[in-house]
Amino acid sequence: MAERIEHHFNRVWRAGRRDIYLLRTETGWQVVGRVGGSEGQVVTYEFDDEKTARQMVQRLRMTAPQGQDDWVLMSLPPRR
Repeated sequence: MAERIEHHFNRVWRAGRRDIYLLRTETGWQVVGRVGGSEGQVVTYEFDDEKTARQMVQRLRMTAPQGQDDWVLMSLPPRR
């Protein structure tokens, strides 16, 4: 099971919505990008180290179209 470390949201709803998740897995790191809300397109990238995964998070944030690039880091639920 993956642990969600960060969730970035571009403050846009519906078709223009973008979410980026940084996840820690049992074997490394994942970055999941989603465009178009809960039923939109999803891409997943696998990484061995956190530094490279965070570089991909930044890359995905930078490739959002103008007007869809006002990112906010969402708060995460407390750990149990």
